[in-house]
Order: sequence, then structure tokens, then C-alpha cells
Amino acid sequence: MSTAQPIIAIAGATGTLGRAVVDAARAGGHEVREISRSLGMDVLSGEGLDAALAGADALIDCLKPPHLDDSAADWFELAARSLGEHARAAGITRTVAISIVGIDDMQDYGFYRAQRAHEQAVRARCPGPVLVRAAQFHDFVGQQLREVGDHVEVMDAPSQSVDTRAVAALLIAQALAADPDPLVHIAGPRPERTLDQARRLLAARGDRREVVGVPPSPSMAAGGMLPPPEARRAGPSFDEWLAEAPR
Repeated sequence: MSTAQPIIAIAGATGTLGRAVVDAARAGGHEVREISRSLGMDVLSGEGLDAALAGADALIDCLKPPHLDDSAADWFELAARSLGEHARAAGITRTVAISIVGIDDMQDYGFYRAQRAHEQAVRARCPGPVLVRAAQFHDFVGQQLREVGDHVEVMDAPSQSVDTRAVAALLIAQALAADPDPLVHIAGPRPERTLDQARRLLAARGDRREVVGVPPSPSMAAGGMLPPPEARRAGPSFDEWLAEAPR
């Protein structure tokens, strides 16, 4: 990696996590190369990648496939192959990819099977692969709410959600580290239950509807979304995030 201020390319730069990584990298004084379909680039075809990656020192993969099910495995493989080929051609030696805590034990869920395939593809296709497995983000519960008649339903499972800004900071640190750990985990500061989080979220919004918990997958019910003991814990907590988050 060059001795000048590193240039960081970010794939999926306009997504929820990608935006946080872009903001954190720029706040740290780094030049950022944003890679996104909305900016005229295509990671599958390679359109726009040569220009985006030219001169970059590291690549951070925050890509999100169009479908969050088993079909994402093929999409991840194609994306990793394309990114890897263009990154190597550009002389990039470090690829940091986001993944999800607990996927080894939650293979009863289609997207987690695809996410494990993503990890395998990054390791096989991309230069200097480093993986960051993150717990669900704090906004996960809000995305899972389902309106049913006069009440709201959400799966009831243990988790340890984390702020996207903490994940972004770790991704950047791994991209710039001289000798990064090839696999790190990150989660929020304390365990939660998604049902309790959903009830606090609606209360903060002034929504008085009842929130009813529904069974998750067996692996999630068994604590699959909880981080391993070696995971890094980072704030803010869900309640701290909720106090500052827009409604």
C-alpha cells in the first residue's frame, strides 16, 4: 500500500452501509472512489470499474444483491469475480467485504446461505481478502415490521444489533491495517430481543399499536444472530441510536 494518503474504493457506495463508509472515509481525510449502479457503474459487467479503481489502494465491498434469498449466491459470485479481476488489474492488494454474524449456524435461511457463498467468492476471487461479519444493523427491526390488521408483527429473536457507523469505522480500519485479521466480528454493546426493540421503536414514533412477536427460523430462535465471544462490541446502543434517529 502506498505511503501517501490511501485511496479507498467503495462498492455499494450509495447503500445504507456504503454511505456510512463513504462519510467516515472522507471525514478521515481519504480520497474515496464511489462504485454504484446509480452512478453509472455495473459490478457484474465491469462497466466503469477501471476508472473507479485506478490508483486505489484498497477496495471495500458493501454490495447488496437485488434479491435477499438463495438466488443472491450466483449474483455474489459474479460480482466478486468482476471486482476481483478489475481490482487486480488496478494493482489493489486489499479487499474488505462485509458479511453477517452467525451465518455458519443459520444455514436454514436462504440469504445466509448466499452470504456464505459471498465470503467464499471473495476469498477465491479478490486480492487480499478480509472479511468483517457484522450483527444486524439497528434499523433492521424497523425493516422487519409487518402490518397485520390493527397490530404490527415482527419476529421475536435474540440479537445484538450494531450501528452502521461503528461497522463503517471497522471496515476502514481493516482496509488500512498493515496486517489485518482475515476475519473479524462486530456487534452492538449488549444483547437485545427484536420484539422489545420493535416496541421501543414504535413508542418513540408515538405509534400505540400492539407489536406481536412471531417465531423466527429455528437457528435464529436458538441465538444464531448473537455474536461469538471474540466479537468486538461497539456503540452506540440501540436506545442511544433510537434517541438520535429520524422517525
